Amino acid sequence: MSGNYLAGPQGLLRSINARAVLDVVDREGPLGRPEITRATGLSKTTVAQALRELLTLRVVEEAGADTTRRGPAATLYRIAPRCAFGLGVDVGHLRVRAVLVDASGEVLARAETRAPRRKVADTAATVAALAAECAERAGTEPDAVGQAVVGVPAVVARDGRTVRRAYGLPQGGRGLAEAIERDLPVPVLLENDVNLAAVAEQRFGSCADVADFVLLGAGVGLGAGIVLGGRLHRGFAGGAGEVGFLPHPATELGTEVIGARRIAEQARQAGIEGSPSPREIFERARGGDERALAVVDATARRIAHVAASIALVIEPELFVLGGAFGASADLLLGRIRRHLARDAAPLPIRIIASGVPEDAVLRGAAWLARHRARERAFAAVTGGRPYDTDLGGPAEPGKGDIT
Repeated sequence: MSGNYLAGPQGLLRSINARAVLDVVDREGPLGRPEITRATGLSKTTVAQALRELLTLRVVEEAGADTTRRGPAATLYRIAPRCAFGLGVDVGHLRVRAVLVDASGEVLARAETRAPRRKVADTAATVAALAAECAERAGTEPDAVGQAVVGVPAVVARDGRTVRRAYGLPQGGRGLAEAIERDLPVPVLLENDVNLAAVAEQRFGSCADVADFVLLGAGVGLGAGIVLGGRLHRGFAGGAGEVGFLPHPATELGTEVIGARRIAEQARQAGIEGSPSPREIFERARGGDERALAVVDATARRIAHVAASIALVIEPELFVLGGAFGASADLLLGRIRRHLARDAAPLPIRIIASGVPEDAVLRGAAWLARHRARERAFAAVTGGRPYDTDLGGPAEPGKGDIT
């Protein structure tokens, strides 16, 4: 129903109408008033009033004129890029990286440094320092950031703050969100790094039109970003996707099936001397080293078995190989497919390489931060509730985004 027919106080009507105009401009802009009027079903007068208010509040701005139509050129309107800022952070084992984006998604600044290893307070201070560096380069202040999303190698509870299990974070990551907020006074959300890579895969990669997919991402261990019905599936307590611990006949129950330690163990069993990293082993395999190729094949078989186990439960349309394994897709994909054909032929499993070969965690964090910061900005100027600001909350109507 058009906002013109809604009953209630005028202030509420203005808020509803302003939000309707914002949503159309956000989804389809830049647009002229005639297009906004048709898309919202509001009157010309109501649209004009809403645009005046949104221009005054600097959440919408003029974006030139449309000279393609007959008659006088119509002014075009778009979301003002600097009405909201989002900070994406990737806390890795070796580096901490940050990127500041505006409401349009444009990258304004990047910064990175070595990862601290001793205390949560050191990690928090590092994130705050990178945020300040990005803000200075972008010509704004750190407290102008509407949302910071921090990707961590950890199981994060559904509140987006509690670290249930960490893989190499100082002090197990306990109190990390609170520590960051003490140094950086903006809303902070923690999220599992592989989940953020899945967000990036849907937004920028190979899964824009795929409702059900699983991203298999490797770092120290193997994790899965599970997307069902276009929504990230975190599980009851946030731990969905810890597939590196699925039972496997060649490993002791409760130990990792795949990961850096397991690959190192396979390298020793293959007679590879020293302590080469997985990356070094895969590079040797590219050079034709038979022992390294044996390790690659063993790894591919375990990935195939993990994918088959997942497929038996949720049967996704697509598996995506990401993270360090995605970078080695040239070595792994063919072998994984052969093992699947041999060991899991009845299952309809399709697996491809990631369409986001670099910075997937950081790009996912930046997109989610931008989305939430923009929603807060929209809600602030229209007096409404932000869409989808709670983990697991309702999706924004018509968007179908991972949030």
